[in-house]
Amino acid sequence: MMFSKLKWQIVIVTVTLALGILLGGFNLYQNHILPEKIANDIKSSEYVKSADVSIGNSGYIANIKLSKIDNLMTAYTSIEKIINKYPVKIEMKIIDNPNDKLNNIYYEDQFAIYQAIQNGDYIEMSKTVDKNGSDKGAKTNIYIDESNIYLSIYDGQNYLYKIIPRNTKGE
Repeated sequence: MMFSKLKWQIVIVTVTLALGILLGGFNLYQNHILPEKIANDIKSSEYVKSADVSIGNSGYIANIKLSKIDNLMTAYTSIEKIINKYPVKIEMKIIDNPNDKLNNIYYEDQFAIYQAIQNGDYIEMSKTVDKNGSDKGAKTNIYIDESNIYLSIYDGQNYLYKIIPRNTKGE
């Protein structure tokens, strides 16, 4: 009788330990190994200066500092391909190097950008954004694909990158 009680205690302790080890291993993978692997993968892109992946509220957050690049769309889509290889939700946050002048130019550009998203006049948007930049002594590049508008504004060593979704209705 005493022996069967001891067997059950051993089984319970063994199962508890095994479950603890499995959960600990999964936790280590999810919180440390996977974010590090994703960050290293993102850093392999020629456009990326640095990348840091952390756990957010609903998945992972990748803070990505880009080098000074000419074509933000190419850089973004190349990084997106890397991120889409992973079966987890990863939010991309692009870190640029703006100054007040660039922030003010972007603030003014938003009117033309959001108007273009509403009425589809992207040629007018592009002209307005380019003129606004050159009037203020900055260089602008604007690209567009089916998903986003990619705006880069440059002022000396400073640069501002914005990725604006074209679908504002949340479809």
